[in-house]
Amino acid sequence: MRTQLLCPVYRKWLQLNPDHARQERHVLRNQARAYQQNGDLQKAFTFNQLVWEVAQSVLLALRPVDQHSAESQKDLVFFAASAIAVERCIQANSSTNAIKTQSTAQSIIQDTQQQLAALMPMYASEPRLMHIIQELMGWLKLGASDKTSHVLH
Repeated sequence: MRTQLLCPVYRKWLQLNPDHARQERHVLRNQARAYQQNGDLQKAFTFNQLVWEVAQSVLLALRPVDQHSAESQKDLVFFAASAIAVERCIQANSSTNAIKTQSTAQSIIQDTQQQLAALMPMYASEPRLMHIIQELMGWLKLGASDKTSHVLH
């Protein structure tokens, strides 16, 4: 079982304050990148996992679906990209890979796929968002290989 890093109360607060959560995920993502560039892959892994949890909180925030469609699109892409960042961090750290971190990364990928699938009915009236969800699910199934730049840009 994967350990949750965010406190449940803070996670709920992030869901109630998605604008703050979006700012927080960018700060955490920048910290994760800095750790990765400095070669501290264990800290990068932890911060990437935090980014994923914050991105998940943003996705689960209650808001009208038709409101902020472009924002919803960014949230969906960020959520899937953060899952891939966790997986890539583990791949980059293959020399010291522990089974626990590998299973955590795999669990995050599976959770992301399941949560995107669960969101599909909510976005059924928005064909563009449905298409993005389907693309992201395919991207997660195949792994991040060469699809990152296509999906993110």
